[in-house]
Amino acid sequence: MHLKNKLRFGIGFLFLVALISSGVAIYYLNDLSASSKIILKNNYRSVTYAKNIGEALDNESIAQQSRFKTISTNLIHEEQNITEPGEATLADSLRENFERYRIAPNNTLFQHNIRAAIYGIMQLNMNAIQRKSNEADKAADDAVFMVSFMASLCFLVAFSFMWNFPGYIADPVTKNIDSLKQVSDNKTTFIATVSHELKTPIAAMKMSIKLLHDERVGTMNTEQQQLLQDIEDDAQRLLQITGELLHAAQAESGNIQLNFGSAHPTEIVTYAARAIRSLADQKQIIINLTCPETLPKVKADLDKATWVLINLLSNAIKHSPVNSTIDVTAKSLNRNVIEFSVQDYGSGIDQMYLSRIFDRYFKVPGADPEKTGTGLGLAIAKDFIEAQGGSIGVESRVDSGSRFYFTLAANA
Repeated sequence: MHLKNKLRFGIGFLFLVALISSGVAIYYLNDLSASSKIILKNNYRSVTYAKNIGEALDNESIAQQSRFKTISTNLIHEEQNITEPGEATLADSLRENFERYRIAPNNTLFQHNIRAAIYGIMQLNMNAIQRKSNEADKAADDAVFMVSFMASLCFLVAFSFMWNFPGYIADPVTKNIDSLKQVSDNKTTFIATVSHELKTPIAAMKMSIKLLHDERVGTMNTEQQQLLQDIEDDAQRLLQITGELLHAAQAESGNIQLNFGSAHPTEIVTYAARAIRSLADQKQIIINLTCPETLPKVKADLDKATWVLINLLSNAIKHSPVNSTIDVTAKSLNRNVIEFSVQDYGSGIDQMYLSRIFDRYFKVPGADPEKTGTGLGLAIAKDFIEAQGGSIGVESRVDSGSRFYFTLAANA
C-alpha cells in the first residue's frame, strides 16, 4: 500500500471515530438533559403536599382527627422536601399555625394563616418549576448545538486533511526540520484543543450523575446503582485523562503559563485535602494534615501547586489499603524553601523504578492498570514544580509505603 493510501486510510478512520463520538455525545447529552429534569419532581411534590393540606383544612365532612392526621402527614413531607429559598420560612409558619389550630380549631385567624402559608409554598414551587424547566431546555439546546457544531468542524478538518495532508507528508520537503517542528506543534495544539472541548461534556455528565444519585429523584435497585457507579468512575477517569493531556500539551510545547501569587502553605494543603476528601472517604482513609501556622508564605502559581499536591494525594489514595492513613506535611527546610510531602503506607515502589517514576508515560511494571492511570500525572507535576523553580522527588520501599515531596520558594 502506498504511503498516501495508508495516510488516507488512517485519517479516514479518525474521521469515522470523530463522527461516532459526536453522535454518542449528542445522544448522551440529550439523555442527561432529560434526566436532569426529574429534579423538578421535588417542586411538584411540594405543590401536592400543600394542595392536600388545603383540601383537608376545607373538608369539614370528615372527622377532625382525620383532618389533623392528613395535615400533619403532608406537613412532615413538606418539611423534608425544602428546595427553594424562602420555602423553609413558609413551612415553619405553616407548622406554627397548624399547632395552634390543633389546639383551637375554631380560630379563623389560624386557618387564614395556614392558607396563606399554603398559597406561598404553592406559588414558590410553581415559579421554580417554570424557571427550572426553561433553564433545562436552554441548557439542552445549547449542548446539542455545540456538539453539532464540533461534529461539523471535525468533518471539515478531517475531509481537508484526507485530501491535502497526504501530499505534504509524501513530499520530500517534509524532511525539513522546520516542517517537522510545525507538525509537532500542530499535534500539541490539537491534543490541547480536543482535551479542552471534551472536559465540558464530561463535567456535564458528572453533574447529571450526581443528580441521579439523589434519592429524592427516585430509588434505584442495586444493579442500577452499580451501573451508575461504573459510569461515574469512567467519567472521572476520562476527566482526569483529558486534564492530564491538556497539561501535558502545555508542558510539551514549552509554554507553561505561570501566574505567581503569595499564599500560606495552609491554604494549599487544606484546599487539596478538601478536594480529595470524597475519594479518601470511599476507602475510609484518614488524611492527617501537619502545617504549622508559623511557616512563611510561598511564592508560586497557586493553581498549579495545588494541582500537584492533589495529584500526589490521589496517587497515595489509590495505592493505600482500606482503613489506612496518609500524612500530608508542610515544613520549612530553611528560611527560603518550604517542602510539601505526601506519605502513604501502601505497597511502595521497587527501588529499580524510582529513577524513572517521573518519566512521561512510565508505568511501574506489573502494577494494577486501574491504579497507574496514563503515566502523565507525575511527569506533569515535575514540569509544573520545576517551572516554578522548585524540585520534586520520591522516597519509597516495597511494602512500607512511599513519600512524594516537592519544594517551593518562600516569599521573601
